[in-house]
Amino acid sequence: MFEICVSPPHLCIGAGVHRGDRGMYNESMTKYVLLIEDDPALQKAYQMKFETKGIALRLVSDGKEMMQLLKQNTMERPGVVILDLLLPYVSGFEVLEEMRRTEGWHDIPVVIVSNIREEGGVQKAERLGVKNYFIKTGLNLDDAIEMISGYL
Repeated sequence: MFEICVSPPHLCIGAGVHRGDRGMYNESMTKYVLLIEDDPALQKAYQMKFETKGIALRLVSDGKEMMQLLKQNTMERPGVVILDLLLPYVSGFEVLEEMRRTEGWHDIPVVIVSNIREEGGVQKAERLGVKNYFIKTGLNLDDAIEMISGYL
């Protein structure tokens, strides 16, 4: 069971640089946050927040790119994944299903941050082992990052 968070946690309902400017990920770091998000404004917001906390972040902008990285299976495993469900080319659910099938990725904590709040989507996320499910609208990014950082 995980929480679906639509605003600050008290209102939750139970239920080094790699690739240029794509994040402050350094191959030698053992724990980092992998952000799979296509919105440049949100990418920048996450990047600034995690940088302030001294936490490494790697960005992937679409589902197709993440699927390729999973198929190559050469990427160092993150400590936690933040996943948007509405991604270009390949949906976040397809990415999540592939992560669960990929050796070394099946037990990595995943936190969904999306605007999908349909019951079927929430149930599917729960079946796939998602730790938390945040709704973007009304999300307090500082509270979400504090919770996400706890998985590292």
